[in-house]
Order: sequence, then structure tokens, then C-alpha cells
Amino acid sequence: MEDRVRKLKESLGIPPDQYPVDIVGIASALGVKVYDAEFHNPNISGMVITDRKRVPKWVTPGERATIFVAKGEYPPRKAFTIAHELGHVVLGHVGGEGLRTDLFRGQGLPYDPQAEREANLFAAALLMPEEPFRQVWEAFAGRGIHYVAALFGVSVNAAAVRARELGLEVPLF
Repeated sequence: MEDRVRKLKESLGIPPDQYPVDIVGIASALGVKVYDAEFHNPNISGMVITDRKRVPKWVTPGERATIFVAKGEYPPRKAFTIAHELGHVVLGHVGGEGLRTDLFRGQGLPYDPQAEREANLFAAALLMPEEPFRQVWEAFAGRGIHYVAALFGVSVNAAAVRARELGLEVPLF
């Protein structure tokens, strides 16, 4: 996944080690529009629609897709949700129905664990590129995981998961 994200960033003129990234700008460059939304189900954190006919009339759909993210989300969590939904688009996970809804804690709708894992890996690689993340972790983890998370513009939980996936020691917080 790291190579795929690196090539994507390269194609957009974004240095592979840049952080934090402008995730909405990246989505826009890929023909994906991002909107805040209020969902009736509080467990929904994001949704991606590729079928323009399914996009609500009050929005201008993106050329490739339209992403909706929960309006009240904490900004670092919202960034990860956008990157995750963008991962579904880039990785081709959105099926023939042109709609994919992701639920926080996976409650309610059909769930494809493989696609969700891949979208999470995509989001992590996009927001926290491996080499810069390792360097920052080694240099600043002693200051606290909160500091590392803030540098990458992600939640503490996202930074901890990324560190564990890269085999880095994660202090208890």
C-alpha cells in the first residue's frame, strides 16, 4: 500500500514524505468532492457515492465520487475518515450500487472486513507515510503520542494503530 500511495502522491505533485497533507485538496485533485453531513445513524462516520444519480440534489457531485463525513467529527478523525473513504474510491471498493457507507465501530450495515482493512491501510499511508512517521516516532515519541499525532494531523488512536502496524513500541496513554 505504501508504494501505491507514494505513486499517487507523486502523480499529484505531492512530496511522498509531506505531512500533514491537505486531504480535501487531494480528494479534489482526484475528482472527489467532500461535504459535511448530518447522518440519522450516529454510528455513520462517512459515506462515499460514485453514482451521480444517488447524490442528493443539494450538492454538486464530484466527477469521480462524492464523500460525506459526519459534521461534528473531531478534525483529526474527520481527516482519517476522508482518507479512508478516498481509499475506497482509489482501490475500487465501491460496487455497482455506487454507494458505500462506513460505520464507526462497524454497526448496522453490510461490512467487508478486507475492504475496510485496505481502506484503513490506504488512509494511514496517505496521512502518516511510513518513513517520516518512523523518524518522527523515534525522535518525538518520548514527548508523548499526542505530540506525534498532532504533527501528522491525526487522532491519537490513529497514530497508535499506525505505530503498532509498523512494529514500533507504543507507550500506554
